[in-house]
Parts: sequence; structure tokens; C-alpha cells
Amino acid sequence: MRTSLLIASLFLAVMMQAAQLRVHGLVTDHNDRTPLAQALVRVYKDGVKQAAFTTGAGGRYHVVLENNAHYVIRFSMPGRVTKCFSVDTHGPAWEGDERAMDLEVEMTLFEQQDGLDLSFFDLPMGMARFTPMTGMVSWNADYEQRVRPEVDRLMAEVALRRERQRALAQSGALASVAGQ
Repeated sequence: MRTSLLIASLFLAVMMQAAQLRVHGLVTDHNDRTPLAQALVRVYKDGVKQAAFTTGAGGRYHVVLENNAHYVIRFSMPGRVTKCFSVDTHGPAWEGDERAMDLEVEMTLFEQQDGLDLSFFDLPMGMARFTPMTGMVSWNADYEQRVRPEVDRLMAEVALRRERQRALAQSGALASVAGQ
């Protein structure tokens, strides 16, 4: 009984100074991976917007997440599809643990396509779990397997439409050259 109380108290020990998660990375163009300046990054904690800022010329972002919360980090830019991922930071922590763990995530954005419903991308593209006690981050592989087929289908449709637009633009350019 005494051992179980000791174990229970260790798992319930959550202090102000506990391992925290620093999330950072690049926001890039889906096609060529060039950094996107002025992408809007919004951070929601338990459904309430906590911060909003834009990336600089290098497309970088940086956020420190507090423990015992659920976060959604959304990335948007005019003319591009908004995307997000989520991070759960709930869990016990060691007293006085002042470590800061790093998680790097690149978010790629691509251009909107007229007439194509891309609202599926409002869902998180990934779900991470940060355990403050261990400092470990894990991604929900089951969730990724469930969303991957629809992501692949939509991205194939986007690529097909982009290719059609290029072909039309090229044939239009050739027609204008031939008409001269």
C-alpha cells in the first residue's frame, strides 16, 4: 500500500518548473520547399488562441508549449491551403525538471485550387504527444494511417490540376507566338 501511494504521488507531481516542449521549424512551399515569408502561425491552447505571428524572410517559427494542455498550431497564407498539427502536453512531470525539449516540424503549404474542396486539410496533418516526465515526443501513427489515403488522393488531384493549368498556359503561349 505504501509503495502504491509513493508511486501515485510521483505520477501526480506536476510542478511549474517541468520539462517543456519547444516547437520550431520552417513553413515552406510544397513544390520547391522554399521558405515562405509572412506565413501566419496561430497557436491555440485548449481551443483558445494564445498567439499569432508571421514567419520572417527565412520562413521560421518558434513556440514554447506549456504542459498539461492540448495545442493546435495552424499555418496559413493568402492563396494557400491552411494546414495544422496538434500536440498534447498532458502528463506528469518531475519536480524541478527545467529541461526544454525540441520538436522540429516543417509545414508545407500549397496553392488553393478553384473548384476543389480542400477543407480536409483543416484537420491536423499530424498528432503528437509530449510526455513531460520523460521528455519524449511520439506521433500518432494510427491517425496518420487513417488520414494518409485522403491526403494522397487530394494531393494527386492538386498535382493533376496544376499540370493541366501549365499545359493550358503553355498552349496559350504557343498559340500567341504562332499568331504573330
